[in-house]
Amino acid sequence: MAFLFMIVRKMVANRWLAASLLLGMVIAVSLVSSIPAFTSGMLQQLLVKDLEAYQEQSKQYPGGLELTLHFNKAKPENLALAEGYGRKAQQEHLDGLDFPTISKVDMLQTIPLDSQLIRNQKRQEGGTHTSVTLASFRDMDKHLELIDGRLPEPQSKEGVYEALVTEAALKKRNLVLGNEFVLTTPEKKEIHVRIVGVFNEKGGNDPYWFTNVSTFVSSFFLTYPSLKDGILTEHPILSTVKYYWAFDYHQIDVGQKEKLAGLEQAIKQDALSMGMDKSEFGFHFPVSGVIKQYDAKRAQYELVLWSLYVPIFVMLGLYLVMVVRLIIDRQRTEIAVLASRGGSPRQIFAIYLWEIVLLGSVAYLVGPFLGVQLSRMLGVSNGFLEFVDRSGLRVTVSGDIFLYALWTILACFVILLIPVALATRQNIISHKLAVARAQGQPVWHRFYLDVFLLLVAGYGWYSYQRAISPEQTADGVAVHTGSVDALLFFVPVLFVLGTGLLCLRLYPLLLTCIFWLGKRIWPPAVYTTLVQVGRSTRQYQFMMMFIVMTVAVGLYSASMARTLNQNMEELLRYRNGAEIRMKVDWRDNQPVRLVVRGPNAGGQGEDVVQPEKQTVVKYEEPPFAPFTKLPGVAHATRVFVKDMGVVQHAADQVEHVKIMGIDPKEFGETVWFKSGLMPHHLNDYLNLLASEPSSVLISRSLADKLAMKPGDSIRLTWKSGRPGDFTVYGIVDYWPSWNPQPSKDDYGNVTESYLVIANLPQIQDKMWLEPYEVWLKLAPKASTQSLYQAITAQNIPVTQLLDVNQELIQTKTSAFYLGMNGSLTLGFLLSMLVTFTGYLIYWILTLGARKLQYGVFRAMGLSFGELVWMLAIEQVLTFGIAFLLGIGIGKLCNTLFLPALAIYVNAQAQVPPFAITSRASDELLIYGFIAVTLFIGLGILAMLLSRLQIHQAVKLGED
Repeated sequence: MAFLFMIVRKMVANRWLAASLLLGMVIAVSLVSSIPAFTSGMLQQLLVKDLEAYQEQSKQYPGGLELTLHFNKAKPENLALAEGYGRKAQQEHLDGLDFPTISKVDMLQTIPLDSQLIRNQKRQEGGTHTSVTLASFRDMDKHLELIDGRLPEPQSKEGVYEALVTEAALKKRNLVLGNEFVLTTPEKKEIHVRIVGVFNEKGGNDPYWFTNVSTFVSSFFLTYPSLKDGILTEHPILSTVKYYWAFDYHQIDVGQKEKLAGLEQAIKQDALSMGMDKSEFGFHFPVSGVIKQYDAKRAQYELVLWSLYVPIFVMLGLYLVMVVRLIIDRQRTEIAVLASRGGSPRQIFAIYLWEIVLLGSVAYLVGPFLGVQLSRMLGVSNGFLEFVDRSGLRVTVSGDIFLYALWTILACFVILLIPVALATRQNIISHKLAVARAQGQPVWHRFYLDVFLLLVAGYGWYSYQRAISPEQTADGVAVHTGSVDALLFFVPVLFVLGTGLLCLRLYPLLLTCIFWLGKRIWPPAVYTTLVQVGRSTRQYQFMMMFIVMTVAVGLYSASMARTLNQNMEELLRYRNGAEIRMKVDWRDNQPVRLVVRGPNAGGQGEDVVQPEKQTVVKYEEPPFAPFTKLPGVAHATRVFVKDMGVVQHAADQVEHVKIMGIDPKEFGETVWFKSGLMPHHLNDYLNLLASEPSSVLISRSLADKLAMKPGDSIRLTWKSGRPGDFTVYGIVDYWPSWNPQPSKDDYGNVTESYLVIANLPQIQDKMWLEPYEVWLKLAPKASTQSLYQAITAQNIPVTQLLDVNQELIQTKTSAFYLGMNGSLTLGFLLSMLVTFTGYLIYWILTLGARKLQYGVFRAMGLSFGELVWMLAIEQVLTFGIAFLLGIGIGKLCNTLFLPALAIYVNAQAQVPPFAITSRASDELLIYGFIAVTLFIGLGILAMLLSRLQIHQAVKLGED
């Protein structure tokens, strides 16, 4: 207990250093803990999106688990076997799932039975015999809509069971309410059933109806007690039993992936162990199929986060080493005295070990929960140092988070205890010798770590240059030779670290040059500061490296985030052409298609009766003015698009040409187009088009194919249109929504992309009137929700709508962009925190150590203002230079390594072409962060300097 009390008292005496060490460990633990937390939250969000997409595409509820028992033979024990199996599945497998059940359904169905209509309580001689089954859903009366008649009684009356039929069965079998049937079992026993009502599924997408009841055209529905407790106890005619659970898939936890993926095999094994045959068992659970692929996605997301966190991990390692060295340096004399008085290295080591263990325990308790909050913060990032008002990721604390935290604490122990172990080997004599020799080169300079790091980074740069250089295949299509890995984000950090260390190697030479250039003219404050800094460059290097890393990596992170976000946004906007694209249903002179239900179609269309088509399709153009008056619409234009056009020039012909008909003025006001893609502005080409109704613009690929130039004549047509003659007025390389890249099919065949742009009125007058698209540009703060509501309210028959803003939101909330933007922002903010904390710690200790020196200066006649001026000059010579080095290294890193991002985005196939993007506002934001941090630090130092009791040292200096 005394030993523990001594350690606590020692930590209190050095509380600022202990608190700084704790801060570094907490940041490290929380940062690493955020990786599994973010990955789990992202997979959770992705799972919900995948299941929603599954529901939209398949029209089936993805959270439904359906167990089917289809007995090969109708036996008396089937019912008891099925009930036992259902209870076993529920109790042993499904009750352990941690998500709510929306609905639970049991369904029974008999084998087909021979049925005959009874009239006037007499069987019709020679009447028609049909095959029907008896079926029932538990509690179906709470989920159906009664169309006619009434609900059946739960028990038979006078030996007659009451039943419901579907609306489809009523029509197909020509049934009438009150019809009574006699059903004959294989044992020649009779069951009497009377039809008392007609029903359909209750609206509202009730997950209770896991199967479409309209397919039960040959079934009579009894109440569940009537079928289970009445008929099936007397007649062994049970054929099919289905158990269905509708789970709320929005609450399904991706952490139960293993259990969900293995659910089918476990339940199937239960069926086999109960004596059922494989063919009698059926299992359907969409969630288990979707979730099986998530191991690969988890590994991918974690790799991206680990890669993006590399800079802050490096800085945290340096920070922890710096703090523990400061602690040891302050106590090195005490350690040496203890060793000289009989204390063993093991005993001294144990003191620091327990101190680090206590701090590590606190970090282990706090860090994981802070990591969860950091991962939620990643979910609201929209760019580098950009946040939006949306809900964060749904993240919960799991065992993986604490496991990652434990490994991080152990790694911190190793980093922190190595300097301690080295320090405990010294006695008082070796310590004094080490102090006398303290001006030697640091370890990384003696072993040329800077050169090694630059060689590794240089090899990485060379590899990426080869990877982003496209090779031309025999068919002329560019392909890539590289692949994306973690080094894409790690190599730039090695370059920054290596270049920073190399600059620090040359830093003393720079100070020497500055000193000798003004040796005879420097005022006392500057002269003294240059001597002080020049003789103690080693002690500044840790903090200078922090500044260099923070600024350089911050610039690289900002440019990388801006480049990837900007290229992604430009790709989506170019591909869409405008903010909103709509296709509207046009009336024509074609007859309506009629669908006839076949006798065994089961609710599906079987035969299609197509009335005779008109030879020429004529369309009725809807009014365009309503689109221009929709709320929030700034500009609207008509765009006719035909993909199967044919172009003739002289004796040559090209097929599969994309034809685009536009109104030039409105088109230019509405579309999005990146400037600089073509030799002239887009409006210049539109002016050419507007100058002559019969003018066209053609793609360069088409011009090269047919050897055409402006002024040549072409004939344009398509399958159902009349040919039209046009004149080429211009050649374009890009055009809104058109991809000029050749396409390749599954068999490797390459198809060139061709385009012709013409005036829409000319196409409609000379060729044919066909449906066109409507493109919209919204006002800056327009609400798309209001636009959608207006389209619905005005009954505009929209058949397809593409909203680029919704695509941007979906893309920016994807795992990669959320992880990238959030990680880079988080890394920069934490590095700023680490730098600021280290900066204050260093200077607080330095000011305390220089108390006597400042007293001597005051005794020599220097004023307090001159002391502050000396401190400011020292900041400029150390951290000011480090700041400038960080800017230079960061910009050089952008130039060398940002082009490698082209590997990730497959730049050769991207339109518009991939471009490195940076904004002055991003750089100014980083500079502002750093400058504010240093100015705040300098202000704190000035305040601390004013509070030092220098007058005591002044007396000593006078003596």
